[in-house]
Amino acid sequence: MLIDKIRIKSPKTEEDFNSYYYLRWFILRKEFENDLESAKDELDKDSSHTMAVYDRKVVGVGRIHKINDECSQIRYMATDSNYRGFGIGSLILSKLIDIAILDQQKDVILHSRENAVEFYKKNGFILIQKSHLLYNKIQHYLMKKELSKN
Repeated sequence: MLIDKIRIKSPKTEEDFNSYYYLRWFILRKEFENDLESAKDELDKDSSHTMAVYDRKVVGVGRIHKINDECSQIRYMATDSNYRGFGIGSLILSKLIDIAILDQQKDVILHSRENAVEFYKKNGFILIQKSHLLYNKIQHYLMKKELSKN
């Protein structure tokens, strides 16, 4: 089974990070931005990064960073379209939530694209409200998971 061959890890090497950022850009920004740097931001250096690897290929990515002493935010969740539906996104999300729990966070929030709201609901997040419109095209929704009730 494919999911049994997925390895979840943090990028460590320059090659890891290059593959990680490339997938992040390819899935989330390519349609709107030609520049790979558009998939990066100033919080990357203070964040925890997670990636799913299948046969030496990065097939999924995600990031979490602290907002304050009680809440962390997940951003840049992406799974290669050829590998969706196998549970890779849930594995990445679980690892990111584990990081928040280890950091003694009470809540995790994220801004989900409209097409991923149901995925996050299945993983224990609740829909709070409509949030921003990325590139004047992609509607996002604020979602939250309370960790103290796990």
